[in-house]
Amino acid sequence: MNVLHLYKSAPPEDIGGVGVVIQNISRYSSVQGVRHRVLVCTKASELRVEQWPCGAEVYFCPQMTTLASMPFSVNYLRQFKQLLDWANILHFHHPFPLQDLLYLSARLRRRMPPAVVTYHSDVVRQRFFNLLYTPLARKFLRSVDTVVATSPNYVQSSMLLKTLDRQVDVIPLGVNPLTYPPVYPQVQARLREQVGEGFCLFLGALRYYKGLSYLINAARETGIPVVIAGRGEMEPQLRHEASGASNIHFITEVSEEEKVALLSLAQIFVFPSHVRSEAFGISLLEAQMMRLPLITCEIETGTSYVNQADVTGLIVPPADSLALAEAMRRLHDDPSLCRKMGFAGYARFLGMFTAQEMASRYLQLYRNMCERQENQ
Repeated sequence: MNVLHLYKSAPPEDIGGVGVVIQNISRYSSVQGVRHRVLVCTKASELRVEQWPCGAEVYFCPQMTTLASMPFSVNYLRQFKQLLDWANILHFHHPFPLQDLLYLSARLRRRMPPAVVTYHSDVVRQRFFNLLYTPLARKFLRSVDTVVATSPNYVQSSMLLKTLDRQVDVIPLGVNPLTYPPVYPQVQARLREQVGEGFCLFLGALRYYKGLSYLINAARETGIPVVIAGRGEMEPQLRHEASGASNIHFITEVSEEEKVALLSLAQIFVFPSHVRSEAFGISLLEAQMMRLPLITCEIETGTSYVNQADVTGLIVPPADSLALAEAMRRLHDDPSLCRKMGFAGYARFLGMFTAQEMASRYLQLYRNMCERQENQ
């Protein structure tokens, strides 16, 4: 079985969530005889093909320009046409308008392989662009064989998904504990000396939708130690907002070894994302993997699916520094509750959010789609 994935970016150029999801699907299903190719864009000037360790071939197509943060590439169009004859399954990752246009136009000229769309997120920030894009996205999503969301919460809250008038399946995202390094004592000791232990930890990209200004305000309100680990365009503003607060620490460059060491030193994982651009939150799974209780905001996305309220952590209203501060105090002052919620989160992670579970469900979906195609 040959599966062609389409998205805008992938590792090693982009280490963000969707590319890692494609990697994990490829890694586990490849041992079942599934071959994967991945079509993405690159800012480099020439086409290149790389092979991931799992065996998937990644086609990096030079982009010409970007529109509303979405790349456009003529070379992408050419490669898509060439790879269609190879593919038994098309796996699209939404949102990426270029793939919608490619698929809908190709359907007019030829019979297409079965197609599945993983619906990772609504278009949230580019509101004017979204008004123009929504009719195209709706037509595209209605035309494919299967649409998959990453949580039931997103199915219930996404206006676009609710207007499709079709079934939307749910396959949660997952990570693989075996791909993470162990906690190295020397790395842990160095970070303990730098930021201490028993702190509230945020780990991720410093982006507008992460709600980190509210975390900084909550840290000032409580005096509880907070570590913000990651980099992004919001870093200068956040450092300015935190200036003078001795209990707030920034760590900009975080290796995988440092990531697990920070998670091992933390008491609580705080994820204050306050808008729907945060569709799931892979770092929440990493925190559960390390048995940490979670604090998240209710934004009607997958964050409230990963974090089960009052079981694996606390859920507070979005953009509310005082509510965030109260949740931080409650957990910080009750170590036994932290341990209880941390172990409940670990059990939920093992049962629902491993990469192997995610990939096995996609593999079964691929097989079902191929069988339906053969029986038509």
